Formats: sequence, structure tokens, C-alpha cells
Amino acid sequence: MIRPLLFANFILAYRASLWLRQRFTNTGILILAVMPVAGAFGFNTRSTLSFQIFSIIFIMLITAMSLSVFLRGKFSITRKLPKYGSVGVPLNYACIIRNNNKTAKKGLRLTDELKTRFPNRIEFYRTSDPLDKKRNWVDRFTGYPRLVNTIQKLRGGTIQTITVDYIAEQSELETTVTLIPRRRGYLYFAKTRLAQVEPLGLFQAQKIYDHKDRLLILPKLFKTPPLNLPGRRAYHHGGVNNASTVGDTREFISLRDYHPGDPLRSIHWRSFAKRNKPIVKEYQDEYFTRYGLILDTFLGNESARVFEDAVSIAASFMTAQKEQDALLDLMFIGNKTYHFTAGRGLAGAENILEVLACVEPVYESNITAVEAMINAISHECSALICILLALDESRQRLINTITTLNIPVKFLLTSDTPATNNISLLQENDIHLIQHDRLQDDLNTLWKA
Repeated sequence: MIRPLLFANFILAYRASLWLRQRFTNTGILILAVMPVAGAFGFNTRSTLSFQIFSIIFIMLITAMSLSVFLRGKFSITRKLPKYGSVGVPLNYACIIRNNNKTAKKGLRLTDELKTRFPNRIEFYRTSDPLDKKRNWVDRFTGYPRLVNTIQKLRGGTIQTITVDYIAEQSELETTVTLIPRRRGYLYFAKTRLAQVEPLGLFQAQKIYDHKDRLLILPKLFKTPPLNLPGRRAYHHGGVNNASTVGDTREFISLRDYHPGDPLRSIHWRSFAKRNKPIVKEYQDEYFTRYGLILDTFLGNESARVFEDAVSIAASFMTAQKEQDALLDLMFIGNKTYHFTAGRGLAGAENILEVLACVEPVYESNITAVEAMINAISHECSALICILLALDESRQRLINTITTLNIPVKFLLTSDTPATNNISLLQENDIHLIQHDRLQDDLNTLWKA
């Protein structure tokens, strides 16, 4: 009963705090904080002179706000965003300010803002904050620091405020803004604030420009070792085109009569002209190496960091596979079944990264559907890589099902804590543990384990 009430009040407190930080300078916030204290101690005007401090501060604030009712002048702002960004990597983009006034302007402050979305109670209680372990019990119980971090994560990034010292009349000035993405997926830009501090330095006059934009942030990528899993090449009916992309040439066998359903590109036009009936070229079917990469999306009660690590590992394998000879099929189940293929000569890597940037975990078990998906594609795969989020009962059944397919398989388990209780289970099933704090080191030793 207490926590829902605290949650609603914390939302109001955050909105008020956000408005104060947008309107007042640091000095103004300090003076505003002193004002109620001076008013409380100065209630009895005969015993203390604190009321004079209260009066002076009150007059200063009213004067400052009156001087900054609005920012005089006409401006226009243009934002130039890159195509992509990556989680945790600072990203620079350009904002062009156009001064349409007949006088130069000084001391402007440019603040680009991302759309702020507040979590509902279910999202808030489901979110875990690793920093909670370092906080006192009051902060952990009330959850306000966790709420602030959740809002910042939903917003998606941090953008620094830019100071424009001088811009000449009827001219343009290009400024560089730095954005630090905090999550993958689309970041939505809501508005741009152009502010100017009034002469007392307490309050900011502002012009607000609604600039709707969006920017795709890709998962954090890591260096992955080349795929050298044991496994024989698999036969693919009609897969000659894929085989040619990895270096297996199309071997011509003979000519034969046309059969209904043969592709037009296989027609041998010279023979067609001589015999006056369609003749097609016949090629030998090819065998080539094809790996399957299974991404587990059933998060359940696990930490969100576990799922983010799994998505980053999958994205790293898919981007690295462009330089390798084998084909790699990424498969996972979200709101529907997804299946993508990457490898040398195949396009679509950007589409794969875009889907991985927006994939969300599921909270109802889909492990049975994953088993069915693996059984359907196992005959085409030379080997499998399966990225798991936990080792519960359903995943252990999945492991047993995959091991009966008689194809090489490598299980990866992402974890944000050392799996001290499951060491025997990891060794028994040849599962490679990838911990959050040493993710790159564990990937470097992936095939050595």
C-alpha cells in the first residue's frame, strides 16, 4: 500500500525537479532552496532577522523571472543525425543555429532533449538496478534512485548542453552535440531548447522548438573468434546460390529438356535457338557449411543485463560473419519467429542489426517453440550455437533435445554473477559461461573451453 503511493508521489517529484532544472540556473536553484529555510526561521520578525533574507531572495527571484518572460529574437534550428549509433559509444551530431535577427546574440545555451517516458508500476517493479546493492536500505525500500535510473534508461541517452558564446546577426553557426546512448533501439528526439540567462543569472528565458526525430542505436558489439566448430558440410536442395556466395562454384553438368518450374535464368538460349524448344542448363547440387545461432529470449525472472549481453553476443557474431566462409543463421522467437542469414556475399546485415536493436525479451516461456524451431532447421545446419539466459528445468530439456540431434553444438550461458552452484551442470553439458563483467575475455576463450 505504501509503495504505490510513494511511486505516484515520486513521479510528481521528478516532474517538478525536471522543470526546475530546465528553468533555473544552478545559482537560482541554490537560492530557491535557501528561501523556505529563511522563511521558516523568519516567521517571528521580532526575534530574528531571517525574514529580511527571505524578502531579498523573494524580490530577486521575482525580478529574475520578470526579466526572462521570453527570449527576444527569431531563431531556427536544424538537427543533422547520423544513421546509427552504438550503446555506450559517445556519438557526435550537428545542430545548426540560424540567427534571423539584425543584432548579434551572446550567451545562448542549446539543449537537445529526448522524449521522456515514465514507467508504469509493473515496469518499475520488474526493473532491477545493479546500483541498489551500494545504496542504503531507505533508498532501496523507497526506490526513488531506481526510478530515476529507469526513466533515464527509457529515455535512452544523455545529451550535454552546449553554450554558444556569440552568433553574428543574420548568420548560421554549426555546433557539435554529444550524445551518450544508454540502451539499444530507437531514441526519439522530442524538442530543442534555446535558452538565455537573464542579467541576475538566476533564471533562463527559453524558446522551445518541437523537433521530432529518431535515431537507431545498435547493440554493443564485441570481438568474436572465427567460427571453427566441428561439423560436416550439409546438403541444401536449391541452395546453389548460397553456396556460390561462400566460394563454391556452380559446376555445369549437362543440358536437358525444359521441365515446368525450371527458372528462366537456367535456359540455354543458344540451344533454344537451334532446336526451337527450351533447353536448360543442369548444375551439380552443392554442399556448404552452415551454422545455426539460437538466441534465447525467455527472460523470466532473470536480470535484464543477461538478455542485453545475449543480444550483444548474437549481433557480434552476425556482423563478424561477413568476413568468414560459412553461413550463419540467426533464429529467435519474439512476437513471431525470426530467421536471418549472414555470410560473405550476402546482404542484409543492416536489417539484422536493426531487428536485434529492437528485440525485446518475453516473460512467458517459449522454450517448447524453440525446440520445434530447432528440429525444423537442424537438418540444414552443420553445427549449432545456442545462447541461453538461464539453466532452469525447461532449458535443461532443451539441451537434452539438441544433444540428441547428433550435430556439434556449443551452449553459451550469459550471467551477471558467477555460476558457483551450477559448475557440475556446466561441465557435464559443455556449457561455456559468459559473465557480464568479463564478457570480452570469455568470448576470447570460447573455442578453447
